[in-house]
Amino acid sequence: MMISLNFLIVAALLGGYLVAFHLRAVPPPPAGWMIGLVHGTIGAAGLLELVVALAGHRPPRTAGLGGFGVGAEVLLALAIALGLLIVASARRGGRPSGLVIGAHASVAITGIVLVLTIVMLR
Repeated sequence: MMISLNFLIVAALLGGYLVAFHLRAVPPPPAGWMIGLVHGTIGAAGLLELVVALAGHRPPRTAGLGGFGVGAEVLLALAIALGLLIVASARRGGRPSGLVIGAHASVAITGIVLVLTIVMLR
């Protein structure tokens, strides 16, 4: 579970780096697409690790964490779907919508907080 959390935190830091360029309305560095690819790959690896970790050890219901694992999985999967929507809009040549980027970040951070809660209360 700790590996998943580490992956997700690194992905969030890379996402913060990318969104700084979007908010300043300046293009990212020439290798910006590569940073985005690494961001998405690490985020997907974090979700995969979370699914594997939770398959064997669900959070205890006695600590009130019963639905946190499934909730984190669903939220992080939704974040990946929104991330793919951002990539699709960028590939069409347009600037990705700030609303979609904000939703992607909000959903991902909420999923990370759920994973952090599970790790801290185990």
